[in-house]
Amino acid sequence: MTGNSFQHFLTNDSQNALLQSVKKHLQPGGEFLFDTRNTILSELSVIDEYEEQTVTSNGEQRITFHREEYNPVTQILTCHAVYQQGGKTYEDFILLRYTYPLEMTRLLQQNGFDLVHLYGTWQKHEFHAQSPSMIVHVRSL
Repeated sequence: MTGNSFQHFLTNDSQNALLQSVKKHLQPGGEFLFDTRNTILSELSVIDEYEEQTVTSNGEQRITFHREEYNPVTQILTCHAVYQQGGKTYEDFILLRYTYPLEMTRLLQQNGFDLVHLYGTWQKHEFHAQSPSMIVHVRSL
C-alpha cells in the first residue's frame, strides 16, 4: 500500500479496521508493506502558507493559496488550498494523520502483526528521527 495511503485513516478505529482487513486477506506468515510520512515535529510545528502561480493547459492563469496546519492533539495535518482561475474560486482540503513509530509498533502488535523491519525510505535506508517516511514491513502472525 503506497502513496502514504495509511495517513487517510484518521482514527484509531479506522486504522484498526484497515489492519484487520489486511490480516483477513493474508495467510499466517503473509507479508504486507506500506508507507506513511514520518512525524517530524520541527517541520509540522510551523504553519506552512504559500502561494503558487501556474498556467493551465488551456492558457489560463491559476493562483493557488496553500495552508497546512498540524494539530498535535489529534495528530492530523489539515491541508487547505484555494484556487483562483478565470474569475472563479475553488476550495479543497485533505486531512492526514501522522502516526509515531512506537505508536505504529503497538498498533501492529495489537492487530496481529510482527514488525519485520522499519525503513526510512523505499531504498531501504535505516529509519531515524529525520527520515522522510516510515516504510513498514510486517508479517501476519
